[in-house]
Amino acid sequence: MKKLLTSLACAAALSLTAGAQAAIVTFDSPGVIDIDNTTNVATYHEAGFRFAGDAASYLPIDGIGSGGTGGLLVFANSTLTFTAGGGLFSLLALDYGLFDPQAAGMLDIHGIFGDNSQLTETRQLGNLPGFSFQGWSNLKEVSFSANADFVLDNVSAVPEPGSMALLLAGLPVLVLARRRRVRY
Repeated sequence: MKKLLTSLACAAALSLTAGAQAAIVTFDSPGVIDIDNTTNVATYHEAGFRFAGDAASYLPIDGIGSGGTGGLLVFANSTLTFTAGGGLFSLLALDYGLFDPQAAGMLDIHGIFGDNSQLTETRQLGNLPGFSFQGWSNLKEVSFSANADFVLDNVSAVPEPGSMALLLAGLPVLVLARRRRVRY
């Protein structure tokens, strides 16, 4: 009976920990872009995620995203890197498209996974089509580059829960169970 109660207490403690929540980076309320003057790298933060690239390579602008909302303009022949604050994450979906609908171009989406394996998707740029990713989980970073100016919007990603955080959440229950066992 004690083992059952201990197991139930551990399960309850773990279920109370906050699970990873999907975040959508919308660029609808662009914040300040931080620019490091020594490296010339500009960084944009939203929803716990980070975009970084050359200071002259991208700009959040109202009205250029899906449905006339905010979007991120990325200039041709530059690379923009997307990360989750140093942790692993899953990339679920995004909207992308040409900044100038009269132009043509290709978008390269390059992912580096936690085990350092890599994957690249090349997509035709058009009028902000949505794209869903399959198997793009446990990522360290994703980079975007194209041969034409393009817009990113509604980047949907989920930070991966750390197994260490889950272990630490259940640790008090294990200590309590151990104390009860020693008393008897």
